[in-house]
Amino acid sequence: MKFKGLLVVVIFLLALFVRFYNFGERITFGPEQAISLITSGRMITEKFSLLGVENVQRVTSTGHRIFSGVVFSYSLIPLQILFKFDPLPITAYFSLVNILTGLALYFLSRKMFKEKVALFATVLFLFSSQMIYHSLFIWILNYLPLVGLLTFYFLFKLRKDQKKLYPFVLGILSGLGLSFEYLYFFTGLIVLLIVLYYSKKKWLSFALFTIGGVLPNLPTIVFDIRHGYYHAFTLWQYLLDVVNGVNSSSLSYYHFLQFWPLMAIAGGVFLIRLYQRQKFLTIFFICLFLYLNLKSSFISFNTPTGMPRELTLANIYSAARIIKEDSPKDFNVAVLVDFDTRGHILRYPLEFKYGIKPLGVIDYPISQSLYVLAEKGYNFEEPGVWELTSFSPYKTKKLESISSNYSIFKLTK
Repeated sequence: MKFKGLLVVVIFLLALFVRFYNFGERITFGPEQAISLITSGRMITEKFSLLGVENVQRVTSTGHRIFSGVVFSYSLIPLQILFKFDPLPITAYFSLVNILTGLALYFLSRKMFKEKVALFATVLFLFSSQMIYHSLFIWILNYLPLVGLLTFYFLFKLRKDQKKLYPFVLGILSGLGLSFEYLYFFTGLIVLLIVLYYSKKKWLSFALFTIGGVLPNLPTIVFDIRHGYYHAFTLWQYLLDVVNGVNSSSLSYYHFLQFWPLMAIAGGVFLIRLYQRQKFLTIFFICLFLYLNLKSSFISFNTPTGMPRELTLANIYSAARIIKEDSPKDFNVAVLVDFDTRGHILRYPLEFKYGIKPLGVIDYPISQSLYVLAEKGYNFEEPGVWELTSFSPYKTKKLESISSNYSIFKLTK
């Protein structure tokens, strides 16, 4: 027992190490993170809202944007207050959420199955390249593995014990999943069908599940009632656009993060059966799994993953500082190194660290100056992006470099 306890401690210490080693240089702070923090940050500094995060990439043919449920934004508010809007410790919180999900996986799977299954499942989960990757940035979907794990556990309990509380709890979890990801609707539907299958009082279970599902989405429902069912019509229009080929949409692994703990448990069951027959083969499989995942393209121990190599959080904040020190007035910002040319990664530190707010994302034509984060050799004579062309004609001045490849430029009329 002492050996098993020590082994569990070692597993979690290693999981912490692969997440927090060189943490500041590895975390991803891109447009999604900045937009999320701006949304919740303005609920603190300006006006509380029933709207969640705006999805800048999901726009209907009628020009309406999809907004997430607001639970995620509400969860960021105490973190921003506690950490004074600093993205670094807020990102660390999400790393710890992933670690705590692994800890919950160990204890809950040990209750449902054997301890060895729990050990194998925990290793598969904690050292999955996707889980390590998601531990290094702020994102709405990073809560889904925990939601999925708890859902599986309470379904397991419901199968053995017909307590009235379980359908209600499963409804809350499904409502949370829907608030984080609209495609979770189909997972929630599967959960509901399982609840009804195992429940003796089906109508009561249906009512409790529905009430639980509504609770996390009350702000969204209230907003819809007040504003002509904006969310409902926008989601329906977007679905029609996808069906008719107006908008393209595809599924990715991150739409199914709620199943990661379940797959880890299934892997644990497989490995324990293999271990009983072929111990050496099981050890080889675990070693191969660790090697392939730690060498995966999802993970870098030196730079952010999914971002330009030199665009670290520290460099982004250096860029914002350079803009602040230029004492701008009636200014705007743009970033020409990712898909978000409207520069939310600069807007967040400028507004919430340095206390200066750029003009709005549609105000480029009326700006007096425009600060641009771009590659040093960027061709400003032929920019090809609306943010710059709408501001032209302009004069270009290089202010300062933030790395070997990127600089801050000031454009003036």
